[in-house]
Amino acid sequence: MLRKRELTYEVSTSPIENIKAMRNLVSENGWEMRRHEGSRLVDRFAIIMPMTQSARTLGIEVLDGPLQGLELHSWAETKGSSGAINMAAWTIPGGQENTEAMDLIRSWAISLPRCPWKWTFGERSKIGYLLPVWRRSRRAFRKLGLKTWNPSESEQP
Repeated sequence: MLRKRELTYEVSTSPIENIKAMRNLVSENGWEMRRHEGSRLVDRFAIIMPMTQSARTLGIEVLDGPLQGLELHSWAETKGSSGAINMAAWTIPGGQENTEAMDLIRSWAISLPRCPWKWTFGERSKIGYLLPVWRRSRRAFRKLGLKTWNPSESEQP
């Protein structure tokens, strides 16, 4: 029996870009896939009270190959009064111990049209400049093994 675990990343790329990059990786490897649409319940905060809403999700499931059962779901979630944070959730057979799946996620992040952990000033301002999302996302991708710091900044190990 394979354990499944969901990894969720907050990303700056749109759900369509996330799915397109995954679809390209799956087709390059010659694996079969199935695309699907669905919905997911998300919480949105209105002043002090959370309101449950439904967000439209896009997804891809790998049907064969060494990563059979791997899924990517992506959606846009509005946490506050304006601006959406895009999410990418991976369901990984075997959990994070599955090194092939983690390699695929790294390849996916590199193949996106822009760094998934970097937001523009306008995006950050619209969503909320001081939210912990920005640092949390960068930390999650660094933990994945990607270089998330800017070389023009001070040297980091």
